[in-house]
Amino acid sequence: MSVLNVTFLGSDVLAKEIGKSADSRDVESYVYKENNDSGVQILSLVRPVTYPEKLKPLTSALTLGDFVVLEVKSIDAKFGELLVACSCSGISNGVIIPNPDEGSWIDESQLEGLVKQAGLENWPIKKLDALELREMLLDFLSKKQNELMNRIKNPLVVAVDQIFNVKGVGLVAIGGVRSGFVNKHDNLKILPSNGLGIARSLQVMDDDVDQANAGDRVGIALRNADENSLSQGSLIVKENEDNPVEVHNKTELKFISSAFARYSPSVGGVLHVAIDLQFIVGRIEFAENEKIIVKWDSPLMVRKDGTPHLLICQLDAKPRIIGYSVEYNKLE
Repeated sequence: MSVLNVTFLGSDVLAKEIGKSADSRDVESYVYKENNDSGVQILSLVRPVTYPEKLKPLTSALTLGDFVVLEVKSIDAKFGELLVACSCSGISNGVIIPNPDEGSWIDESQLEGLVKQAGLENWPIKKLDALELREMLLDFLSKKQNELMNRIKNPLVVAVDQIFNVKGVGLVAIGGVRSGFVNKHDNLKILPSNGLGIARSLQVMDDDVDQANAGDRVGIALRNADENSLSQGSLIVKENEDNPVEVHNKTELKFISSAFARYSPSVGGVLHVAIDLQFIVGRIEFAENEKIIVKWDSPLMVRKDGTPHLLICQLDAKPRIIGYSVEYNKLE
């Protein structure tokens, strides 16, 4: 089974034509499953429902995606912020679909210019219906299947976005397997609390499974785990593996400004950063040229396998995503 996680920045009308609605919160998901010569292929679409009112659903969707679908209804401030978000996300593959409402139109030359200015000129701009888009995504998954599956070789990291108790089951954590794999009965550690638990059972796509792999959205029923040790944004790793996560209380980072940003970091300023379903607030203690030092209000956790993009946000700025960083060092 291979899974493509798609950050879907478009209407629910188009999303429903591609996959079946699975769940809906601030971020809703749609799933399409197909059996073909390549085996079982799954498209898992993640759509930020409450964006633009809330920024976190957008950053959460971006930190989960391997491919972006950006549907353009009009060229406005929302579209500009979405372009910035995509260009800062580190997701290298996507498609832009002009689809104005009936009676409206989009200046294609203006659209092409903005996309190029955002650094996304490699993303095709195509008018696609749902069937054509689905075929494009499945074709991409077939070509990238081995690359995506290689993440299984890295240590386990599960980014948690839901926690609840189920009668007869107990404490359940739901999240995305960012790397590695988890087996039923594995001994697990919860970060940053260092709480412990055992994987009593696993569910993927509502099916009970013995193993969940990188790319899967998994529900883990935890035995002997303290509910207070878990929260949205927690990371779950294996207790007996070398720790694949670095926990930061203070970070020095190289700040790269976004294409349309009008904000420059300054000492005393407040930032939010997004990575692996986390949305962490911090205060700038030093800012000079591209170098800034930030003290976090709560621990920031980053994976050691590669360097995921830190999306950097300032909630009073326009656009609110002001840049990103791929070079950052733990100071505390």
